[in-house]
Amino acid sequence: MYRPPDAAQSFDMSSKLRFSQHSPCDFMIFSGDRNTFWTLELKSFEGSCSFERTKEDKGIIHYYQVESLKKFSTYKNVCSGFVLDFRKTGNTYFLMIDEWNNLINSISKKSFNEDDLLKYCNPILINKKKLKVNYRYDINTFLNDTRL
Repeated sequence: MYRPPDAAQSFDMSSKLRFSQHSPCDFMIFSGDRNTFWTLELKSFEGSCSFERTKEDKGIIHYYQVESLKKFSTYKNVCSGFVLDFRKTGNTYFLMIDEWNNLINSISKKSFNEDDLLKYCNPILINKKKLKVNYRYDINTFLNDTRL
């Protein structure tokens, strides 16, 4: 597992920086059992998730993140996508990047909610267990059961 560092401005939302390096994704995992390299963008939000259709838009899911995941997915044995945590319902899903265009082309708004995700895509529910404050995700089952 590898988690690239986030850009400095993302922590305090500062606009004082003139530029920042964009990480291609939030998390990378190699599953030796399946010989698969996973590139994941992790998003957690309350009700709906905004996204950027173009570089000029503003949203939780950035245009460059989608493009990075699409590029990764062109390589053999690489699975790319979003881990989407809907805090309001407590459900967490994996959405393959291949389904992204279907989702955003099926809605006219610049955000989607859990109902939209379930209506236009086939996301994979990731099991999790609530600890005192945080969650423990069942990553092994997710990696083993997900069919590419």
